[in-house]
Amino acid sequence: MICKKCNGEIDKKAVVCVHCGCKIKKPLLKKWWFWAVIVILVIAIANMGGGEKTETTSNQQDNQTVETVQETVTYETVELDVMFEDLKNNAMKAEKNYQNKNIEFTGKIKSFDSDGDYITVEPTNADEWNFDSAMCYMKNEEQKNYLIEKNVGDTVTIKGKVKTIGEIIGYSIDIAEVQ
Repeated sequence: MICKKCNGEIDKKAVVCVHCGCKIKKPLLKKWWFWAVIVILVIAIANMGGGEKTETTSNQQDNQTVETVQETVTYETVELDVMFEDLKNNAMKAEKNYQNKNIEFTGKIKSFDSDGDYITVEPTNADEWNFDSAMCYMKNEEQKNYLIEKNVGDTVTIKGKVKTIGEIIGYSIDIAEVQ
């Protein structure tokens, strides 16, 4: 090892430099208390839960207990025509009011994506010249199987999370449930 003060060569286990008498400090990574603090931080972060836990179920599987935790999500009921009116009046305010919110709304199917990625939904009172529609993205096969039986003009109720908002594209919503 090299002394930081005099650059003299010293033994790795030395507490004091044999050349200049300078006290040799262990690197932070070699101190036991540093690793104790790291372990405590990791445990604390692991124990921090994100969200409200409401339901816990246990199953026995190959002599191991498997625990499932589900979060409770609350959906705010909104009207699509009000959302689009808010967007037209003030896009910044609409983004503040709806971005990342869990919402529930009812509307008419306006179009289907041929790949089954999304549907567009318009307000139920929209006329045929309406251009306001929310892009609602399907997340699983259950949703796709339900929607494949529907047609343009059918009414659906969607629960989902607003992902993006824009003056041109309107609202993009990830579907959690569709009925």
